[in-house]
Amino acid sequence: MLIRRALAVAAVSAALGTGLAATPAAAGNSAAGPGGSDVSAASWTRTTSRGGPVRECYRASCDVVMQTYAGESLYWHHNARNPAGNLWYYVRYTTGNGRPHDFYGWIYCGNVTAHC
Repeated sequence: MLIRRALAVAAVSAALGTGLAATPAAAGNSAAGPGGSDVSAASWTRTTSRGGPVRECYRASCDVVMQTYAGESLYWHHNARNPAGNLWYYVRYTTGNGRPHDFYGWIYCGNVTAHC
């Protein structure tokens, strides 16, 4: 469990280190992400998984943090387009029986019910 937590912290640190820190949604701000892609901010918003991996960054080649299954609830905070133009959501997934644990990472928009 400690390794998973360390991976989640590393993923968040990597996201923040690449300039993907969220800005208030009310400000309507967007910022350039890696490769000049757009990043938009929002509060944590519920969405439903269609099944698919949560990754360390917003590219299909990035390592998988965890696998989601159809029907599971996720919460997304902000989204970004990668250099290929694909939309990804930065999500939080909570799991645990009695001791909740949060996983964070990026999921492709086609794998959730949020707008793609």
